[in-house]
Amino acid sequence: MTRPQDPFDDRAMPPPADPWATIDRPVPTVYLGNPDTTAHVVPPAQRSAPPPAIEVRFGPGVPVAAPSWPTAPAAPRRPRWRRLVSILSSLLTLALVVVVGLYLWQRLSPLVVESATVAVPKPAGNSCDVTVNVVATVHTNGKSGTIRYQWIRSDNPPSAVLTEQVGSGQRTAALTLKWTFNGVGTTTETATLNITEPTPMQATTKVAYRCRR
Repeated sequence: MTRPQDPFDDRAMPPPADPWATIDRPVPTVYLGNPDTTAHVVPPAQRSAPPPAIEVRFGPGVPVAAPSWPTAPAAPRRPRWRRLVSILSSLLTLALVVVVGLYLWQRLSPLVVESATVAVPKPAGNSCDVTVNVVATVHTNGKSGTIRYQWIRSDNPPSAVLTEQVGSGQRTAALTLKWTFNGVGTTTETATLNITEPTPMQATTKVAYRCRR
């Protein structure tokens, strides 16, 4: 409705806005190009002198290309004679270690006297003015060392300290006492082996003498 004093406007009025016009509309699709297109990404710091760029592919079914890293060159093989020399050197070193170990084991392991016996292998019988051999047999643990001992006769004071050297692997040692008898008569004496080192020990036997003229 218009009033007579108002100027007449013959322009058509725009239709009223529909408040439901923007609801349930599909989101517009933005196309960035072909999905199989290859894009080259270059870091900004390397754009002045571009090195080989990492290639990144986009799109379904396109494998990702892994960068190739430089491999270290293979070490050159040693000549056969050098390997032989190295093996021989190792064997000689092992043999030297074994020899030194055995030597130290022999030196550090002490000699031990395990037992001792004294006997008269050949008695005097009824002979006169004879010399009787009294023999002591000493058993050891086979180590090298020195046996210190003395003979004690029933008719004399103990003798001076004597020594007997035994080597490695020697498990027995024979110690001999020569006892001389003179005159007419009958007697029975004793001979005692007294070991002072390395293991204090004693062994005794009887010595008989008979002389009838």
